[in-house]
Amino acid sequence: MTRKVEARHDTAGNLIKEYDVLKDEETGEMALVVHAENKAGVSGLAVQNTIIGLGDWLDVYPDSVWTIVGNAGTSAPQN
Repeated sequence: MTRKVEARHDTAGNLIKEYDVLKDEETGEMALVVHAENKAGVSGLAVQNTIIGLGDWLDVYPDSVWTIVGNAGTSAPQN
């Protein structure tokens, strides 16, 4: 059986997307949103910070836990 990870929204109501950089408003922890899949067929967005040992599916957190502080996929225009 496969399952998709449910979407989540940040403290401002914005949809959390892949490569968003998040701050947990309760703990101050920072995380990067990545796409993940496991052997049981679960796939979707996960939060990850290997420096502090954080790694979990995004949908284990309720809406409004995270604040989007940026997106790691953003690049400056080349001149």
